[in-house]
Amino acid sequence: MLATEIISEAGEKIGRGIAAIMNLFNPELIILGGSLAETDAYIRLPIKAAINKYSLSLVSTDTELRMSSLGRKAGVIGACLLARDKILSIRARITLDPHNL
Repeated sequence: MLATEIISEAGEKIGRGIAAIMNLFNPELIILGGSLAETDAYIRLPIKAAINKYSLSLVSTDTELRMSSLGRKAGVIGACLLARDKILSIRARITLDPHNL
């Protein structure tokens, strides 16, 4: 099996999952990041084809699919932001009531 076939198969499965999410939540925008963003058209085309096949037509026309410009840094940046939010929420609780940790 060639690498492009593997990427295409993965894109079809990812697209099927995204279609299910789109049918449930009807998002305006879906952003794919991490290593997926680096494969660009190789993965985008099978994902888009699966979305068109498995999602409701009204939902698929309303949702935009984009590739993240952060590339592989997306996961690290997201983890840092989650850690920052956790630290700030703990600090806010301490400031409001230092006896109730």
